Amino acid sequence: MRTEESARPLNGERAVQALRFGPFELDLRSGELRRSGVLVHLQPQPSKVLELLALRAGELVTREEIQKELWPAGTFVDFEQSLNFCVRQIRSALGDSALSPRYLETLPRRGYRWIGPSESIVGGQRVAPVTPIGTVAGGAERTGLFAPRVTAPETATYAHRRWLLAAAAALALIGLGVLAYLIVQRGPSPVPRFRRLTFSRGFVESARFASDGNVVYAASWEGQPSALFTVQIENRNVRRLDGPGGRLVGISRSGEAAFLRDATLARAPLAGGPAKEILDNVVQADWLPDGSDFAVVRYHAGRSRIEFPIGTVLCEALSPTHLRIAPKGDRVAFLEHPIFWDDRGYVTVVDRAGKATRLSGPWGSIEGLAWSPRGNEVWFTAARSGSDSALYAVDLGGHERPLAPAMGRLILHDVSRDGRALIERATVRMETRFRSEEDTQERDLSWLDFTSASDLSPDGRLLLFGESGEGGGPDYTVFVRRTDGSPPVRIGPGRPMGLSADGKWVLTIPLKDPSHIDLLPTGPGEARTVKDEGIAEYETAGWHPDGRSFFFTGREKASGQRRTFLRGLEEAKPRPVTAPGVGLGKYVLTPDGRSLVGGCEAGLCLYPLEGGEPQPLPNIEKGSSPVAVDSHGRLYIRRVSKEKGVATILRVDLATGKSTPWKVLGPADRTGFVSVGNVTISRDGRSYAYSCARMLSDLYVAEDVR
Repeated sequence: MRTEESARPLNGERAVQALRFGPFELDLRSGELRRSGVLVHLQPQPSKVLELLALRAGELVTREEIQKELWPAGTFVDFEQSLNFCVRQIRSALGDSALSPRYLETLPRRGYRWIGPSESIVGGQRVAPVTPIGTVAGGAERTGLFAPRVTAPETATYAHRRWLLAAAAALALIGLGVLAYLIVQRGPSPVPRFRRLTFSRGFVESARFASDGNVVYAASWEGQPSALFTVQIENRNVRRLDGPGGRLVGISRSGEAAFLRDATLARAPLAGGPAKEILDNVVQADWLPDGSDFAVVRYHAGRSRIEFPIGTVLCEALSPTHLRIAPKGDRVAFLEHPIFWDDRGYVTVVDRAGKATRLSGPWGSIEGLAWSPRGNEVWFTAARSGSDSALYAVDLGGHERPLAPAMGRLILHDVSRDGRALIERATVRMETRFRSEEDTQERDLSWLDFTSASDLSPDGRLLLFGESGEGGGPDYTVFVRRTDGSPPVRIGPGRPMGLSADGKWVLTIPLKDPSHIDLLPTGPGEARTVKDEGIAEYETAGWHPDGRSFFFTGREKASGQRRTFLRGLEEAKPRPVTAPGVGLGKYVLTPDGRSLVGGCEAGLCLYPLEGGEPQPLPNIEKGSSPVAVDSHGRLYIRRVSKEKGVATILRVDLATGKSTPWKVLGPADRTGFVSVGNVTISRDGRSYAYSCARMLSDLYVAEDVR
């Protein structure tokens, strides 16, 4: 076991206590490796090899150097065999591959090179990433919470270095002159300073500045249900508040908190007391500081409507989130996401007359929004691709400017009247778990950082999934994988929709051009594209069990409304299944093949494929959603769960409507667990897979943001 003294020194002053790369963090004192906060088994010697390589990111570390450092003279082991074992263990722990490495690259007969990201943690604070050779740009020193370590090229010749130094000196003189002019004209721009407010293990759900300058936040710590807390910024004294937890959406000057719980908007005194329910069927909300009224998002006929004040519809929007009222109350800003349950999107504002304007985007990932103190800008956290986001500002004319660089996953929660910002720094991961009747427990089939299960083959032996995080790239990536744990096969870009019954074809929708559907082969074959003249945009799709046709939901060009269709592969055009304005998200076909099961006002309804009015299913709780129908004719539905985040699955007899409990899905380790996403069940009813989001985060107050 390592001690505090064994941590590596940095710049001769402080010791590097940990290294962070992607979802992983390596504690240099204990040698423990964690993925998204969960301990990953790695033996001591492989851990030391991992430390050595990651600390020298981008450099060739020869086998001789590794031997001298970790297997000194007098160590009686087979070095070659031991090193090969360590490398295999490292790759296994990181989910890496020698053929297509993401972290550790082999240079045959020479050594190894760390090609992944690597950042140092010093004294509990992050130091700027250890940058691979040849990728460091600029020479300006940064100060504040994060300071870079620059590595110089090791192969430059002396003459080359002299020429570079002379050129750098000339450029530096010019740069100093320009900098001096800018300082005189505008004054120096301070680097934001970050003060950490939370120290428990879990995630922050929402946060707001209170009128007294302190912070109120909702968080789930150590796997416990979400609760409200207040923290004093100066001394970090934390106090848990009485009352129910929920997503915090506002703090009034009179000392009340507004929150959302189970789609119900309520308010309660921070000092304690019963909550007063305000409005049902609310998915997003914000509160005027004087407590006089709310802005809300509510669903109506399958569409999201923004109301401000309550009852006055300003506009409709695509999956709006992070609703915020401008300081003057003349506008409402929000994030708009064209794809449901996807964080790609835009910054949009709407005025009191109902005129909506997209100010910024599209962004590959965007989460977190607030108005600037003067109300002339919207501040937000976003990334062009991947999940590491920076803090930006955009004015009402659409002019963007950066406020703080990317430092991992940043989420803006609030901005105070004096310009301080509440920012969450998070590590987010999507895991996929699988179990068959032969398994004694669930197995982790996650691949990269954001593995989302999409479909299972009828026998449960093949899993279709997508990667939408850093590993998935800017266009996302589709994979299939045998559920015995074999390495996955990359199918192509896009969002995975469904796997054909024979396992030979995958339905996908391109992320950046959803005007068509692609059919990609899982083996030999040529891809096909399906595009219908009357459809402006495809949202979701799924195979018919016959393998010769598929369902999809899209927006019609003529009306702009969502609608679900059935389309044969050899047919000229699709046939509508639902009425205009009604779109289904999953395609669960009844055993007789005549109807789709989907949500409706009554709970769940049968939508006849040949048209006609939907027929309600008896005894189904409102808010339930269909999951699958197996070959025995049993319907599986997902009911609203009493425990937040988990998925409660019931089996339903379609003839009587009688429901019986089947599974409650969720990871055994609840720490950082946010929610269960998609659930898929094999046609034979013997296997299931689901995805769950896990997040570990801390809350910071950022000062000198401008």
